[in-house]
Amino acid sequence: MDKEKGANLNLAHMVRPSATEGDATDKAVPGLLLLHGRGADEGDLMSLEGALDPRFTVVSARAPLRLGPGFAWYGMAPVGFPDDAAMHSSLDELHKFIEGLMPAYNLDPAQLYLMGFSQGAVMSAAVALTMPERVRGVVMHSGYVPVESGLDFKLSEVAGKPFFLAHGLYDEVIPVNFARQSREYLTEMNVGLTYQEYPIGHGISEESLDDFSEWLSAELDRNSPAAPHE
Repeated sequence: MDKEKGANLNLAHMVRPSATEGDATDKAVPGLLLLHGRGADEGDLMSLEGALDPRFTVVSARAPLRLGPGFAWYGMAPVGFPDDAAMHSSLDELHKFIEGLMPAYNLDPAQLYLMGFSQGAVMSAAVALTMPERVRGVVMHSGYVPVESGLDFKLSEVAGKPFFLAHGLYDEVIPVNFARQSREYLTEMNVGLTYQEYPIGHGISEESLDDFSEWLSAELDRNSPAAPHE
């Protein structure tokens, strides 16, 4: 999980290279950017990398705000109303990070996927809706679309973009109703939506991990160039 190539990027991060990276030195590979939840760090979601498609170069980024022993993307506020100033600042940092990520790790600019949990899911939605030209698809786990944050969503450009929303029925941190509201919002935007609820609290279960990992692999299969004929 060496990150020497991205030493100059603005956010601390961990990297798992694509298994296909050595096939051709100039061949760009699909990327998966992981965004952790409040109080965690880049090692949290990277612990899932063994379940993620080996074709991805997986990058797990650290949020910029210190919170106890961990980090956060924005300050505490009532659920559904993030601290706008901190969120906008973190979003700017993510935009910059993503622009540098492509050349640093030779990622295919047409195949960058996001996967976020909790605050990271909120930020994943924010990134995808403010810079849809850079994001191929999104997994949002235990989060919501931050529609009240005053962000400049490019809604005319997100039709058909694949989203996978996963949420626990018994989530005590972000109640499932927020996911259902996001489902309605994204449905109105005509995205390619897959929505799943699970009998869990605020966390990722083996079942939800299997489901979104399979979804990501299916998206790669759908969007990868056809193999050349022999």
